[in-house]
Amino acid sequence: MTKNLPSLILIRHGETQWNVAGRLQGRRDTPLTANGVRQALAVGLRLAERIGQEETLNFWVSPLGRARQTASILADTWSIPFDRFVEAAPLAERSYGAWEGLAHDEIERDLADQYHAHSTDPFDYSMPGGESRTTVAARLQDWLDTLDHDRTHVVVTHSGCLRALRGIYTAASRDEILAYREPQTASFLMTPGGETMLDIPVNVLRALGCDGAGRTVWI
Repeated sequence: MTKNLPSLILIRHGETQWNVAGRLQGRRDTPLTANGVRQALAVGLRLAERIGQEETLNFWVSPLGRARQTASILADTWSIPFDRFVEAAPLAERSYGAWEGLAHDEIERDLADQYHAHSTDPFDYSMPGGESRTTVAARLQDWLDTLDHDRTHVVVTHSGCLRALRGIYTAASRDEILAYREPQTASFLMTPGGETMLDIPVNVLRALGCDGAGRTVWI
C-alpha cells in the first residue's frame, strides 16, 4: 500500500468553536477561534522556508469552511494567492451522521447502543448517516491515485483524514491508527513508507499567542 505514493505536506485545520466545546463536527462546520487563527499562522511560519524551497507544489484543501479558513491564513503567510488551493471533496472530514454536534459523553449516554457498536468495531462501523473509518481511507486512497507523483502536494484537511492518510503512508496497524494523537499545530511530511512530524517549539507558540500546541480529538 505504501508504494507509488506522492509526497505530501499534511496540515490539520486550526482550533474551532466546536473543538473547544468538545463536539464532533464531521461535515457540519464552525469557524476558527482566535486561537485557531494564531495556530494556523504558527504552522504557516513553521513551514514557510520549506514551502519557499519547493519548486513543484500543488495545493489542496477540504471544501469545509474551517479548512478553507486555515488555508487562507497559510496562503497569506506564504505570499501565494489563495486560489492556488484547489478544493478536493475527498479531503472533507469523515461524516459522523447523527453524532455530529454531540459531545463524547452525550453519545455514550444517549446513543449507548451505537456507541458500543462503534467501540467494538471502530473501523467498519458506520453510525446512522455517517461513514466508517474504512470508507474514509478508501476514498482517500482513490484520491491519492489521481495525483501527480512527481510533485509535492500541500494538503489542508481534518483529523480523521489526517489519521487515515498517515495510516496509508506508514502501513500502520489499526491499533496504531487508533492511538494517533496529534495537536493542531503539528504538520507532517509524508513519503512512501514514512512520516516526519514537524512540531512547533513551545516558546514560538507562546510568542505568537497560541494557547499551547492545540487540541487533539477522541475519535
